[in-house]
Parts: sequence; structure tokens; C-alpha cells
Amino acid sequence: MFTPRLEEIYRYLGFRGADPPEEIKHRVKDCVARMLETITLRTTRRKFPVVVTDPDTVHIAGLTIRSKDLCRNLAGCDEAYMFAATVGIGIDRLIKRGEVSNMADALICQAAGAELIESYVTELNGDLRARERERGYKLRPRFSPGYGDLPIALQKDFSRILSLPRTCGITLTDTLLMVPSKSVTAFIGCTRESGYENEGDYLAAVVNPLTATGKSAKEAVGGDAVSEEDERTAKCRSCNKYDCEYRK
Repeated sequence: MFTPRLEEIYRYLGFRGADPPEEIKHRVKDCVARMLETITLRTTRRKFPVVVTDPDTVHIAGLTIRSKDLCRNLAGCDEAYMFAATVGIGIDRLIKRGEVSNMADALICQAAGAELIESYVTELNGDLRARERERGYKLRPRFSPGYGDLPIALQKDFSRILSLPRTCGITLTDTLLMVPSKSVTAFIGCTRESGYENEGDYLAAVVNPLTATGKSAKEAVGGDAVSEEDERTAKCRSCNKYDCEYRK
């Protein structure tokens, strides 16, 4: 069973580099405990051949996708997963309950839910990375519809190709939001050609350069050693989801 990172929940709540009050810590732990009692973990994936062609076009699973950012992510890959995961509808119910009774609890549940799905997906990706390593492949960072210039409309294709209502219980609203809300879909490339030891290095150097400056994350922070926090900051700054509640 994965373990949610409390420090990440504190970060989502705005305590960046500061220790939250004890009352907040207590409420976060209580929220996490309640969520762990209600989560329903479900995931699915399918692997397909992938071809990247000019100009900025990806061919996978019968789809032709125009996206400079996805091309940069999948360059050098000969296969890629279409992946989905969710921690279930129970968390949404806790959030709704908090919105009625105590908005502070609702905000904490939102932050804790975001960390729960992230921790779950990180664990799944670790298992997948180990499986691919046995056949000589490395994984690229996952890349989701709605990030960068990758169209959110691809959620419909993920739903169809992965049969998400049946396999994961994930449905889409008219605006293409996923229900349950704490769910993830993503492409994950498989490559033999990576010159990077891990996906974090590739993420920082190639996939998410800071578009405002033209610098990579490593150049932007002035050194070769880039922390996970630096990588997250770089990713947030280069993301075009300007209404995200967790944007840095």
C-alpha cells in the first residue's frame, strides 16, 4: 500500500517551506485516515507502437496527434503506454461533505486527494519501470491530455481505447473533466535511447523547458543538481493550465 506524503499535502495547502500549525497537521492526518478508508484503487493500461513524425505529429493506437510537447516527450520511443488510474469516487464524496459542513476541511480533502492519486500513480509507474527495465527499456515521464499543447479532447480517446467506464469506473463530463475527479490519464513512452538515468532528468532537461526564458529547469536553477521541488516548479511554470489551484 502506498503512503501519501504529508509534506506534499502541506505544499498544496500553501505551506511551502513553512511548518503548518499543529491544528492543520491534525486535520490533515484525520482527513488522510478517512480517505484511506474510502479509496477504491483501479488502473488500466495498454501499450502500442508509437511513431513521431514531422511536423510535431504522434501516431499511436490509430490516433494522429498534433502536439509539439508530446513529440518532445516521446521522441526516440518505439512504444508507449496509454495509462489511467483513479482512487475512486469516495474521495469526491468526502470533499462534497466538507463543502457543506466545513470549507477548510473541503480544502484539506482536495489537497489530500491530489496527493493520494499522485502517490498511487507514482507507485504504479515504479512497478511499470521495473518491468520495462527487465527488457532493456526506460520510461519517459507521463504526459497527460490538457498539459502543454496536448488537447484535452484526447480524454475521449483514452476513454474509448481503454474502456474507462468499465475498467476503472471513470466517466467524462460534458467539459471533459474526469469523474472521479482524482483520476489520471497519460501517455508513457518506452525507449532504449535515453541518455538520462531517470525520468526526472529528462523532464527537467527536455520535456518541460521554461518557455518564458528558453532555459531548461537545470539552467534556470543554476546547476546540474535539480531537486524534485525544482522540477515541479519548472513543470508548473511551463504548464498552460493557468486556473490550476496548485499552480506555483
